[in-house]
Amino acid sequence: MKKIFLWIVWGMFLCQGCDRFLDIQPKGYTIPSKYDDYRQLMNYAQMAKALDHYPVYITDDAQLGSGDEENNFTSMDDEIKNLYAFEHGAVFNDGVSDPIWNYAYNRIYVCNTVINNIMSVTDASESDKLNLKSEAMVARAFEYLCMIGVYAPAYDAATASTDYGLPLISSEDVADLNYSRSTVEQVYTAIKQDLDDALPALLDKTPNTFRPAKNVAYGFLARMYLMHGEYDKALENAKKALEVSEELVDLTEYTAKPNAYIGRIVRKDDPSSPYPEGMDNPENIYVRYPPSVFGLQMAVYASQELLDIYDKDLAPGAVDKRRELWFVDDEYSGVEFRGYTIFMPYIRANLALNNMEVILTAAECYAREGGTENLAEAARLYNLLRDHRIENNVHVTFANADEALVKVLEERRREFAFLGIYRFVDLKRLNKESRFQKTITHSADGQIWTLPPNDNRYIIPIPPVVKGFRPDLPDYER
Repeated sequence: MKKIFLWIVWGMFLCQGCDRFLDIQPKGYTIPSKYDDYRQLMNYAQMAKALDHYPVYITDDAQLGSGDEENNFTSMDDEIKNLYAFEHGAVFNDGVSDPIWNYAYNRIYVCNTVINNIMSVTDASESDKLNLKSEAMVARAFEYLCMIGVYAPAYDAATASTDYGLPLISSEDVADLNYSRSTVEQVYTAIKQDLDDALPALLDKTPNTFRPAKNVAYGFLARMYLMHGEYDKALENAKKALEVSEELVDLTEYTAKPNAYIGRIVRKDDPSSPYPEGMDNPENIYVRYPPSVFGLQMAVYASQELLDIYDKDLAPGAVDKRRELWFVDDEYSGVEFRGYTIFMPYIRANLALNNMEVILTAAECYAREGGTENLAEAARLYNLLRDHRIENNVHVTFANADEALVKVLEERRREFAFLGIYRFVDLKRLNKESRFQKTITHSADGQIWTLPPNDNRYIIPIPPVVKGFRPDLPDYER
């Protein structure tokens, strides 16, 4: 019987000493023959996780300390220092695995196993098999959509057919090293194909949000087209996703318990009721957790530029609850970081897809299209989000498309600070527009580093571990 890498079910994410092209180590196991086996593959705990947070350290949101301060630059791992100081060349040292590349391809292989084999089982209906296959296709598209934002330049229609993208893996044979690096255009085409093909068999509503429903596919198509700069198509798909729900958690109903960690954010009217996470949060459309429980929390300071954004455009007496709940100034529970503001909501964030992203995608597209009706809808969505984020919020109207776009983009930055790669990808895509280009400045230990717009250091290189087995794979000079 054909052998594949289904050792993943029992131990794939436990192995860090890896010796193959995709930085994972294969062993042979027989293909499952039961529907439930494939469902369990997709339900495996590591399939509910998403990409590592390290690209945040390149962005204008991050600040590190100096000297012997908490979270000081010198104490960081080499890859974090390389990112923060905008070093040229490799990010990861020889022999060090890249957690985004490594785990994303592990999950892609699980998806491939389901996609390529589920239709052969005989103990489930055709509709159930097609549904599971479609869920795996959405999961695979999600992984590639994340990775293309990390390892490739921002989409440019003029160069996408030659820009280096990613190895597109559709087989479950992990020992096969015969892969090339597909172009950016080819990767986006594959993402779109997976999502389009998945849609007919996806459920309108799934038993839980770890499983994708139709609105998830529409949401990812909206994200993909936004990254493409095809704003009409991004809006079309965002509207379809929002037809299901625009529900948001009202942060004005929450407060932060002093000197608490887990369960720090609670309802004002019931301190025993914590901020909802995962499936319990109605904002979440598709749930994937950070690889570590709390991600970047207590690990990075907010730049002054980011903090200033939270204070901008507030009416008299208004309070942005994101600033109040997600961040702490100067000291916490005996740990001092005087002069800094640290990110520490102590909630398990969702890094896959939520209503806030789709709302802001739609608002951005309405703003870019302009016109009275579109600007009114952009303002409606903008005010809807801020009503759930700001105490004593005052509604605004937009005088013109430029004003609307700037305000919506600033709202994206507030909403997604230190969450996954949102800001990293936004910087890359917005740098393609001259009006939004910016040079990022970082500092620590008396040193200042700068990163100009559209620099190749925004492109994370293929990990040295992978290049060791496939030195012929092309890469960018950085």
